[in-house]
Amino acid sequence: MKIFGQRTLNPLLWYVNRKSISKAVFIGTFWGMLPLPFHSILIVLTVLLFEVNLPVSLCLAWLTNPFTLVPILYLGFWLGSKIFQVNMIDKDMILGVLHQISHVITHFGHGHIDLSLAKILLSGLLLEAFIFAIALFVITRLLWRWNIILHHKRRRDLQ
Repeated sequence: MKIFGQRTLNPLLWYVNRKSISKAVFIGTFWGMLPLPFHSILIVLTVLLFEVNLPVSLCLAWLTNPFTLVPILYLGFWLGSKIFQVNMIDKDMILGVLHQISHVITHFGHGHIDLSLAKILLSGLLLEAFIFAIALFVITRLLWRWNIILHHKRRRDLQ
């Protein structure tokens, strides 16, 4: 957090209300679903840009972890294969890509790597992250609203 300096002391980044929390959930979920190195930095940069709750967004960076990585990647490949209307990745395709990668490594960068799998995965992961971020944004808004309604109903019943 030191690299962002005084910007992280902005009171708006620590404020708790329906809009700030739901937007923070969207930002944290979107970047947290993408298995990128240092995605916490991307979360902080986006939070600073939109001035939403920082702690909530950073907590959602842990969506991608060793336990969730395989399902996230599988769903990303599945969505990407639906976008590009190709069959789901099979054993021969993966072995072919591994052969291409090993050929490039053993020949010191000379060779060709088919980037079609990367295109499929990236597009699927972006769509997946956007869908989950929108879904959690809406769920957060609805649960917050439902909680407020229940709170007012309890107060009215006590009077």
